[in-house]
Amino acid sequence: MKDLPDVFIRELKAKGHLGYFLRKSNFSLLIKAGNISIPLKILNGEIRKAGHTSHFDVEIYGSEKAVLSLILGELKLRDALSQNIIKMETTFREKLLLETFFCLGKISYHNT
Repeated sequence: MKDLPDVFIRELKAKGHLGYFLRKSNFSLLIKAGNISIPLKILNGEIRKAGHTSHFDVEIYGSEKAVLSLILGELKLRDALSQNIIKMETTFREKLLLETFFCLGKISYHNT
């Protein structure tokens, strides 16, 4: 699971439709699962690893199992939030954007 951040970012970049979907979006996202952090910066559809920053627009926290399930597309963000296995503080609009982000951006981590 230590290589998850690199695999996740690489697969997100390979999905052209995701960049098109995010073409007008600008935000930073920190996904934390136990000791693993995935800092992302979305800038006009380009997805990249964020540098060391003290503030992220959206932060998502959960267990390694819950976050991996979310990234693999096995668990929907809204279900994870309602079951309290993923925590996130953001606006309703950003929740909808991130729900679509995870749905379209699901990766095949077990095959990498």
